[in-house]
Amino acid sequence: MSRPRLRANALAPLLTDRSARGIADRLGDLIHTGELAEGLRLPTVRALAAALHVGPTTIASAWAQLRARGLIHCDRRHGSFVRGPGTLAGRRFASLVPPPVRLDLATAFPDPDLLPDLAGPMAAAVAGAHWRTYPADTMDADLAAVLRATWPFDAEDFTVTNGAHDAVHRVAGVVLRPHDRVLVEEVAAASLLDIVEDHRARAVPVRCDDEGPLPDALAAALATRPAMVLLQTRMASPYGHALSGRRAQALAPVLAGHDIVILEQDTAHELAPTPDVSLGEFLPDRTLLVRSWNKSHGPHLRVGALAGIGRVVARVRARQKASGGWPSVLTQRALARMLTDPATRATIRRARCAYRQRRQQLVQALREHGLRPTGIAGLSAWVPVRDAAAAIRSLAQDGIGIASGAPFTVDGDGRSHVRIATTLLHDEHARIARALGEAHHA
Repeated sequence: MSRPRLRANALAPLLTDRSARGIADRLGDLIHTGELAEGLRLPTVRALAAALHVGPTTIASAWAQLRARGLIHCDRRHGSFVRGPGTLAGRRFASLVPPPVRLDLATAFPDPDLLPDLAGPMAAAVAGAHWRTYPADTMDADLAAVLRATWPFDAEDFTVTNGAHDAVHRVAGVVLRPHDRVLVEEVAAASLLDIVEDHRARAVPVRCDDEGPLPDALAAALATRPAMVLLQTRMASPYGHALSGRRAQALAPVLAGHDIVILEQDTAHELAPTPDVSLGEFLPDRTLLVRSWNKSHGPHLRVGALAGIGRVVARVRARQKASGGWPSVLTQRALARMLTDPATRATIRRARCAYRQRRQQLVQALREHGLRPTGIAGLSAWVPVRDAAAAIRSLAQDGIGIASGAPFTVDGDGRSHVRIATTLLHDEHARIARALGEAHHA
């Protein structure tokens, strides 16, 4: 049975902004509201281009953006169809899992050999807790004391979540409404872009350099009247930038005149070699900071800390209590012990040094082949390469998995980049650099 088709001459009057981004945004709105139903067949690229009096490449670019958002799917034989807004959850992040390979460098999981012992702190937490009764509060007092002493600004309120992504999801659920705009880094973590899209909001990219968002780019993006700014402050994935003190000082007055929630994510701060900088130092009444310790202390801890704007944190906590959605107090107490334990801190220092050296080894090998990875620190390398698909195929044939750049950009236009995780110890740097160099210079 043939599917219903949307005619180009019926769609064209609805598209007043005829840029690729404008077409994609308007169609995205129509899909989110249900005006374009799931399964509807869209006009061909050439037919819509003719109806709008634009080039076919403009429509092709709009279609690519909609595919990247998970709103349409394309079949070369049968055309393009509305997928609908209900199939988005975690799509970008899920796409990073490579087929079976002997060396997975597509996902930046921590090296198990660099993680501190968890058994001792967990045993001590159990011994020192009243674990037979329900806790009086969702946040352990020992962990709260440790965090307050190390937080980079005077936060109005604190809570804990099941990791950093849970915190961002919960804040988005409180702050965002469908079709709100969210400012994100031009190259951002796939999981963060998933969260924005899963809440039916629109990500607006902001250009960055090694010190974070550029003030002029941020000012231009603020003209879209966003509800939230979502930033990675250190070891940003995948670009590798870190917010500097002077950049934060330059961004603060740009943001000061806007009614906006600033949400900072610092998921690997214990491993970061750069200073701890937050916009909360300048705009504490508008800033939320999320931290987690899965990368540094262990993926099974699943503890995130959220602090800042009191009214937002209070609503997050209220929803947690209604659903029972907060991390175990035993796990929180174990983390508090680890954050203050000298032996654990020594292990983290060794891990910080090892991760930095591993990234530098890959970056140096890539530079020797004429490639220019971005950023200054991180758990991966973001590499511009002319033919990314060829590089990915070449390494896959040798059992090495790396990630395409597409999931890390708002419109999916990252196919001229690859992301390579640098967390694991291996001796394949020269092989990887050679394959990327050949794909770049071919």
